Amino acid sequence: MKTNTLQKLEKALSEGLVDEEVIGLLLAINNVDDAVTTSSCSGRFQLIQVPTLGDKLGSNVLGKWHRKVSAEEVLEALGKWDGTGQVHLLVQPLLVHIRCRDIETAAKLRTIAQESGLKFSTIRSVKLDRKGGVQEWGVMVEFLGTERMEVPIHGIPRDLFDDIIPPLVHHGNGLIERTKDHIDHLAQRITSKDRSANGE
Repeated sequence: MKTNTLQKLEKALSEGLVDEEVIGLLLAINNVDDAVTTSSCSGRFQLIQVPTLGDKLGSNVLGKWHRKVSAEEVLEALGKWDGTGQVHLLVQPLLVHIRCRDIETAAKLRTIAQESGLKFSTIRSVKLDRKGGVQEWGVMVEFLGTERMEVPIHGIPRDLFDDIIPPLVHHGNGLIERTKDHIDHLAQRITSKDRSANGE
């Protein structure tokens, strides 16, 4: 199972489909014998238009950045809005999904993530076998940060954008910076724990 999943990751890496900032963390996690990553996002800014609240199927991404941005970039992306529906400026935190061989590995990784500042990290799901035991590779852990922002932009008059967008971007950039700090710290903690477990 792990071999096949890592082959998919290698393909995604070769095609440039993985956020550069999170690669070190993914490598650290995948070096743990009983864990393998299945998906990830290093944290991002997003400007999204939706017809109505919660309608993701009808959404239109006006701008997306996996880094800090400038107010000018966000204002330029807002220029694509046709004035219909709702527009939200989002900052979304680090997100990594990890499949674990057993519940013990999952619990250890979740604890490391929470101690590293990713307070929303959790054991997301547990699959049971026919005998009612935990299925091998059946435990999914979710690493999730707290650095989140969502601001409805559609209620703001357009002539106020130049005044309101810059402070929102400044705040969001601070959240993105904290997210990137979590990535480095978490990778170091996992590598250190893995070495200790292997007697290095």
